[in-house]
Amino acid sequence: MKFVPSRDLRLKTAEVFEDLKKEGEIIVTSNGIPVSLVMPIDERNLEHTLFLIRSIKTKGAIRNMRETLIENELTNEDIVEEINAVREGK
Repeated sequence: MKFVPSRDLRLKTAEVFEDLKKEGEIIVTSNGIPVSLVMPIDERNLEHTLFLIRSIKTKGAIRNMRETLIENELTNEDIVEEINAVREGK
């Protein structure tokens, strides 16, 4: 997997896209910190690809929430109380 500074993506776009064909995936960085994943897509299965990526992101978010709940020792009652407070605008 190749890492490319965002500056190179901006200034050497064609070269980066050529690398993308070879590498399959490229990580774009900003100040050395990964900020984006670039991957080739096929027009024929664009919607399905987006669906799969979004599904994986959702599962990751749920996992992170569960870990936070465990770390903070929150109970179901705590969660319901927090949801109700947000709904009431508190």
